[in-house]
Amino acid sequence: MVTPEPKLVDSHCHLAFEAFSADRREVIDRARIAGVGGCVVVAVDATSALAALELAESEPGWAHATAGLHPTESATMDDAEWPRVEELLRSGRFVAVGETGLDDFHDTVPMNRQLLSLHRHLALSLDLDLPVILHCRDAFDHMAEALARYAGSPLRGVLHCYTGTVRELPALLEAGLHIGVGGIATFKKSAALRDAVREVPDHRLLVETDAPWLAPVPVRGHRNEPAFVAHVAEFLAADRGADADGFATMTTANAESLFGLGAAGTGTS
Repeated sequence: MVTPEPKLVDSHCHLAFEAFSADRREVIDRARIAGVGGCVVVAVDATSALAALELAESEPGWAHATAGLHPTESATMDDAEWPRVEELLRSGRFVAVGETGLDDFHDTVPMNRQLLSLHRHLALSLDLDLPVILHCRDAFDHMAEALARYAGSPLRGVLHCYTGTVRELPALLEAGLHIGVGGIATFKKSAALRDAVREVPDHRLLVETDAPWLAPVPVRGHRNEPAFVAHVAEFLAADRGADADGFATMTTANAESLFGLGAAGTGTS
């Protein structure tokens, strides 16, 4: 099989997680064959940040690591964990701060601790001039209020795996965020989400998998992997009435610009 020219970036995956420990090499090969020229390997705590960095160093120019504390992780409650993450980020070897954010669905970390962690990440992203990767589930009002504190700042980043409606978009876009869209948008029940995604300006749209979770149609129910971002891109291009190749090129350019990547598959991590 001839590998196509790289044209897609999976802007959010957890490829360093244990879910891929048995066949990570094959997963990467399948992604390349599918035309994925790069991926952002996202961490949820210090340990996964180190794993993401190891993967990025083994796949230079293709995999790019982040470091942060996910709002539902117990590490968010550990006062010793944030200094570890901050030290890693200040090393200059990561392309983004996060994944951080707010989650009012899982009852694991109190909202006040989540907010403390979120603001630490946001402040560091500004200090280091790095984009921030945000998770938000059932907490859009809290998120909008938190982001309002940074109005007028050069904050940039992405609200990944967007699940909101048209109503929540303005606050996120005004805060300087891109919108990351994954497999949920391909689900039959996600009509309101698709309505919202059509309102996202072209230059603020990213495609992602959030692998190993939330595989898109037509592979829903399987373990998700970076190769499947091609299904997300194809679906969204059709939904927006856009040329598939042009849509892929556009979202890749957005990812490269936001995360400071070289041309997909050719830059340095």
